Amino acid sequence: MDAATRAIGLCEDLAAHDVQRRNIGPLAAHVRGTLLPAARSVASHPTPSVAIVTGFFLIHGEPPNCETDGPPGAAHLAAGLAAAGIPCRLATDVFSADVVKSAASGAGIEHIVPVDVVSANDGDDGLPIDRVRERWQGGPTPVSHVISIERCGPSADGLPRDARGVDISSRNAPLEGLYRGDWVTIGIGDLGNELGMGSLPGDLVARNIRNGEALWCTVPCDYPLVSGISNWGAAALLAAIAILKADVGHLMLPFLRPSFAERLLEAVFRAGAVASDATGSPPAPRPYVDGLSWPSLAGTYQEIHQVCERTLALAPTG
Repeated sequence: MDAATRAIGLCEDLAAHDVQRRNIGPLAAHVRGTLLPAARSVASHPTPSVAIVTGFFLIHGEPPNCETDGPPGAAHLAAGLAAAGIPCRLATDVFSADVVKSAASGAGIEHIVPVDVVSANDGDDGLPIDRVRERWQGGPTPVSHVISIERCGPSADGLPRDARGVDISSRNAPLEGLYRGDWVTIGIGDLGNELGMGSLPGDLVARNIRNGEALWCTVPCDYPLVSGISNWGAAALLAAIAILKADVGHLMLPFLRPSFAERLLEAVFRAGAVASDATGSPPAPRPYVDGLSWPSLAGTYQEIHQVCERTLALAPTG
């Protein structure tokens, strides 16, 4: 096993830490080893172009809004890839658009990474999903990869369900339609109710996750990634791509610094994104992710950054 492969495996393990103690270990073990081929599919593509789908609306928030897990990771990944010359775009629905746009602004990519906002109802400000797919299929660099990060998808009865098993279809447009196209799909989730987690066996989710039978998303993807926090999964994917593209990896490395991830969390918090706190209180605007404050999150970002930095330092040049 070479240094790059070992480093990517370590990043995968770091991101999969079950920090929320929701028993995701069996899910992560089922897909262990997927980060390497997922990253390679981007790194080895002759003309990669990436669309990143995100935005998980918490209807029980006070007030209801998109959560803090997902949009920061999406902007994190997009910023790093764009710095290395890989075209990127973000996609969400009208309900989560403000938070996703705030993440893009926080990353400083609002002028180079477009945000496609999908309509939920006739007359709103979004675009029909077919129009968005047409955009992705056209242009000088058609989309090659669709990566979903913490985006709720339909369960066995067709309804998207949150961690409580509650139907959130009133605030969750069917963005699973963006998986349909001539592109590679990568899904990042931390529970089993996210797009791409249909690649996990339903009985595995049902046995190990509270409300798992009800919430399991049935939409599969080419490369499923299970993380303790989906934002961590995005950082691990960026690190893996940087390691595999060592010639431009140094351009992505600055975006793996914990300070950049903290900046994105602050940006979505200021835009009203919601999260629970350490006591399990109802989701509200606060700079937390899934009940965890920044000091509880920072160490994993730091370790992923260090793994990538060390590995790139050993990579041959020229």
